[in-house]
Amino acid sequence: MAISVVVTDSSVDIEVSGADRFWSLSRGRSIPIDEIVSARVAPRAEVIRRLRWRIGGTAFPRLIYAGHFLIRPEGDERGLRAWVSIRRGPELLEIILRGRRPRLIALERDDAHDLAWFIGERLGRG
Repeated sequence: MAISVVVTDSSVDIEVSGADRFWSLSRGRSIPIDEIVSARVAPRAEVIRRLRWRIGGTAFPRLIYAGHFLIRPEGDERGLRAWVSIRRGPELLEIILRGRRPRLIALERDDAHDLAWFIGERLGRG
């Protein structure tokens, strides 16, 4: 998997390269820490259940979900989007953003627990 995640005091920088760039139609993004609501490790099945229509990227059920998707609304919110890079791993790094598109970012990473902790530590500093 060619996705690097760097957590700093001011941002979370995600860089996508190789085949993942092709599948997700994205080079990555930089997310300011103050726009992050939460970061956690989420079960793959839970995140995939929230995905609705693919609006740019790739979806081969049970194999790969990558790119931009509409997600199931929570409450009165409509038109929420997700950016994901998911293969077959059981757990994902899930980042929830406030007032942004995408609202949800989900990445399959071997170090998802560490990254969620690092991001949570940065959120606690505010």
